[in-house]
Amino acid sequence: MTTMPEIVSNSIQSDTLDLFVDLDGTLIAGDIAQESLAQATRDPQVFRDAVLGYVSGGLSGLKRSLAENAAPDVATLPYREEVLDYLRVARNSGRRIVLATATDITIARQVAAHLGLFDDVIGTVPGRNLKGAAKLEAIREMAQGPFEYLGDSDADIPVWRVAEKSGFVSPSPAARREMERSADSVSFQLDKEMTTAAALIKAMRPHQWAKNVLVFVPILFAHEYMHFDVLVAGILAFVCFSLCASGVYLINDIADIQSDRRHATKHKRPFAAGHLSIRHGLMAAVVLLASAVFGAFILVNVLFGVVITGYAILTSAYTFLLKRFSTIDVVALSLLYTVRILAGSAATLLAPSPWLLSFSLFFFLSLAYMKRYIELDGISSTEVEDVRLPSRNYYASELQLVLTFGIANGALSILTLAQYVNSTSVYAYYATPFMLWLIVPVMMFWIYRSWTWASRGKIGDDPVVFALRDNISRVCVATILLIIITSRSVDISWVAS
Repeated sequence: MTTMPEIVSNSIQSDTLDLFVDLDGTLIAGDIAQESLAQATRDPQVFRDAVLGYVSGGLSGLKRSLAENAAPDVATLPYREEVLDYLRVARNSGRRIVLATATDITIARQVAAHLGLFDDVIGTVPGRNLKGAAKLEAIREMAQGPFEYLGDSDADIPVWRVAEKSGFVSPSPAARREMERSADSVSFQLDKEMTTAAALIKAMRPHQWAKNVLVFVPILFAHEYMHFDVLVAGILAFVCFSLCASGVYLINDIADIQSDRRHATKHKRPFAAGHLSIRHGLMAAVVLLASAVFGAFILVNVLFGVVITGYAILTSAYTFLLKRFSTIDVVALSLLYTVRILAGSAATLLAPSPWLLSFSLFFFLSLAYMKRYIELDGISSTEVEDVRLPSRNYYASELQLVLTFGIANGALSILTLAQYVNSTSVYAYYATPFMLWLIVPVMMFWIYRSWTWASRGKIGDDPVVFALRDNISRVCVATILLIIITSRSVDISWVAS
């Protein structure tokens, strides 16, 4: 559950104690070293340098390498406003404030310069990882007598036990026990804004599971929905795909932390906002992906297991490589939706229709271009002449080109649908095939309405999510299903006779 943070502040601000403040987890919600390491995995050379830094210099060597090659933009870090307010009051009262962190000192100095609240900085340097007892030693060397310390984790316990006054920010379980033990010396307390469980569930994006209903499409068009074993296979495929998709979302958000922080809405995602640690996210991702793959092979069948493994590989390739290339990225996105249909066919052993696959490719390619169009439209008004999308190879000047590609592929999907309903294939499955023509104007209405709304800025970040939440889109889906079922079950040929 999400709760408002609890803030407790005693009358320590009138004192003259030096104030030492931790960075990771305290001043910011997040861990710079973990984020930098995640960023380093996206560049083989940077990652290799990080490994060599660790081999030659341990943790301090690793942090220095990451600081030099994968440092975050300090201006976009998720600073805790409540802590900043506390520091401003302390600074206004003339107290000496020192940033004391295990982060590499080069990044710590950048943070201090950005905020303009600190009189001095101590941090990790090559050969000295400033954590736990090492941090306490450095603080003692700099402190001008008794001091106050603000921290968050187990590693801060040795410092709290020596400090005259102690501040606890989103404390770990062990840190909370220390806070309760030394309640009389607590000067500041800020509890978590969001629990780890709530943040994890949000990062898993369960609302996106609705996309996985595509695994049922082969069952619908093969008209096998009255067979219990086929439905069970479809349900199991849906569950496995949802677990796999959530695992992929976690990995994708970890890789995109720094770019998400520069986004108008994505900066609120749990990793970017610092509500969920990378360590917890990676552990959850491994469990979800392993459960999905093993469940696919054991509970469904080998063919479905191969397809879902291929989906995981393709999504990983998209996250770490393909999204950097224009055109390739949108084709990959459309394939990820089409793979869901193939997965449904594999799980139920129902051969996919070539018509269905062709329609799917064009339709979802149109939506992928719509997503890029929305992102480009959001930056096209900038004063920079040809600004580029973060982590994407698209420029504001290409807005109309992306619009053209998107509408063209939407039209191709309608044309493919029209050719299908006019083909001899429909006569084997439908009692009244010509009724399927009614689907064509419904799809024309939905696609062109969606593009019109996208041009008006009414779609949001994701057109698929928009479709799931939009009432008119739901009516269109219900209408199409009604047409299919009626055409399948109602024979009106007697009218002509």
